[in-house]
Amino acid sequence: MGLLAPIGRLLFSAIFITSGLSHFIQLDAMTAYAQSSGIPDPRNAVLVSGAALVLGGLCVLLGFFARLGAAVLAVFLIASAFMVHKFWLMTDAAQAQNNLIHFMKNLSMAGGALLIVYFGPGPYSLSRRRREDGLGGPRMGLRH
Repeated sequence: MGLLAPIGRLLFSAIFITSGLSHFIQLDAMTAYAQSSGIPDPRNAVLVSGAALVLGGLCVLLGFFARLGAAVLAVFLIASAFMVHKFWLMTDAAQAQNNLIHFMKNLSMAGGALLIVYFGPGPYSLSRRRREDGLGGPRMGLRH
């Protein structure tokens, strides 16, 4: 059963790592999309969010600073849900439905990220290995 945690981290983090990388690979297209959504300073927003997605996803995947990485992902997901997927402002029914789906997907994944913030990365994580090797330092009252 312990293998479920790293498999879950892999499945959860894959979308963030690949999406974050596409922020850099498709920078111009992502910048245009962010600009059309009314995001201020869209190019820098795409670069910063791309870095946050890749780093947050890697933290969750590896279980190293997983709580911090998951918190970053949750903030991104909630912000992008409300700033990018404004289905309530759309007059085209198909476009509104598509954005409602993305809005709800972002909120759902933010909920998953918050569960990682609360429960931690679980077994087979780099942070757990550091604690077991005596390298983890104080636990600061967080649940592990």
